[in-house]
Amino acid sequence: MNKNSLIFLLVFLLLAIEVTFYYTGNFYLNIGVKFFIGALLVYFYYIQIEGKLLYTDNIFFVAFAFGFMGEIGFVYQKTEVLNSILVFLYLVEHQLYIILLRQPNFQKKNMTNFDLMKKGWPYILTAFLFFGFFLMEIVPDSIFVLMIFYVFQFAIMGAYSLMLNNSFEGKKFIIIAVGLMALSDIISSWYVFLGDFKFGYPIIRTLYISSKFLIAYGFILNRKKMLADAANHWETGDI
Repeated sequence: MNKNSLIFLLVFLLLAIEVTFYYTGNFYLNIGVKFFIGALLVYFYYIQIEGKLLYTDNIFFVAFAFGFMGEIGFVYQKTEVLNSILVFLYLVEHQLYIILLRQPNFQKKNMTNFDLMKKGWPYILTAFLFFGFFLMEIVPDSIFVLMIFYVFQFAIMGAYSLMLNNSFEGKKFIIIAVGLMALSDIISSWYVFLGDFKFGYPIIRTLYISSKFLIAYGFILNRKKMLADAANHWETGDI
């Protein structure tokens, strides 16, 4: 068993423990296990890049930190104030992902709003329908505006994932990751605003963790390709 396979196995074993602690009411232990899962994701990313941090790596780690704080908030979202903090943390996380997806050479140059609508319409339409026919009826007034930003910001992130250049090495993993993240968010909305349902927590956490590893892997693949291309250009005297 290689190192990556061992990390994935440990993550899902820890996820089973996390879910157990959640349903038995051991919330501090639940958060402790979340920390170890997060540490494994950071370690997974770090060993792939061999400890050589680039600008985009720093953005990814900061995005992950906000996502982790959101995971803690998810456990304690019992009041509207905590729900507002939770949404805000995820807003920052998603905005950082958008910054990553819009990096030079990741998207085509001189992209227009029409391009965004043409390729990103599945997420834009889903966001419109989801908010208009579901969220608008159940979101508390205190976080209504935040949720408008959240839903349509996520639609933009989804659109940019679909618009990645074909030369982006990890494109399919990014698309799948953002799709899983969207599904996780839809189910989480039901969970947060309407209450728990059978297997709700393990479903949400499995989708969420899977999306994080996939988005990390997608960026790692493209990072390796870019560095390899840069090295080849250097060797041939192109740069």
